Parts: sequence; structure tokens; C-alpha cells
Amino acid sequence: MRSTLLTLLIWGLLSGLPAWTQVVPVQANIDAQAQRRIQEQAEQARRQRRIEDQLQRIVPALDPQNLSGPKSNRTTTQALAALFSLQADGVSPREAIRRAIDCSSIPAEMTRAPFNYLLQCWETNGDKINATIAQSMRTGDPAPFPLPAYKP
Repeated sequence: MRSTLLTLLIWGLLSGLPAWTQVVPVQANIDAQAQRRIQEQAEQARRQRRIEDQLQRIVPALDPQNLSGPKSNRTTTQALAALFSLQADGVSPREAIRRAIDCSSIPAEMTRAPFNYLLQCWETNGDKINATIAQSMRTGDPAPFPLPAYKP
């Protein structure tokens, strides 16, 4: 960047034009480009954090014990809300569940049935979820639609 400014300054002096007429617009353009890159990188980092947070909300629903216990509906409901959010961020439900499996410490063979169950719940009910419903589901409110019982 310094060499570019120096080159412009020298060119401006040699051409008889005041140097600041050349340097200021170029520097403003460079600054604007740098600012756009910083904003894009910050947005990408925020998106990645949102995705990682939502993936962690799916992980409990990958444990068969959580899907069979007394809080199974709450666990499933929160996972479905996370799938809704992830889809809004461009991550398909199937990919989201796979990525959540990668984030979990649950052995892969134990996650096959929960994977299929969550995907079935999403395919049956995903179109019934909107932003308002997802927000209430995220906080633990029951789903406004029936959830099938988990069968390992």
C-alpha cells in the first residue's frame, strides 16, 4: 500500500498535478475496500458462531437416552428449532444433523436411530415451523404439533 501511495505521489509530482488530488481518492477507495472486507469477515464469523451454537442445541437430541426420557419432547422440540435456524443460515437439516454428530462425543453407532428420528420429525413438521414458533420452541415450550415417540 505504501508503494502504491509513493508511486502515485511521484507520478502526480512529475505530471505537474498536485499530489493530493491523486492520493486522496485512491486512499479512500482502498479504505472502503478494506472496510467492506472487514465487515464481510465479521459477518462470516457471526454466521459461523450462530451455526456452531445451533449445532450444539442438536447434540442432546442425538443421545437415545435423552429421546426416551421424561424430557424427550423438550429435547426434540429444541433440536427442531435449531434445525429451523440452521436452514435459515443455509445449512440443510440433513447436513446439520450430520455436523452435530461430528460435534458430539456420542459413538456414531448410537446416533443412527436419533439421526433418522430427527430427520423424520423435520420432514413431517418442518414446514409448520416459522420464526415465532421456533423462538418459543427454543425456550422449551412444547411444539404446536404432535411429535412421534422415539423408537430406537
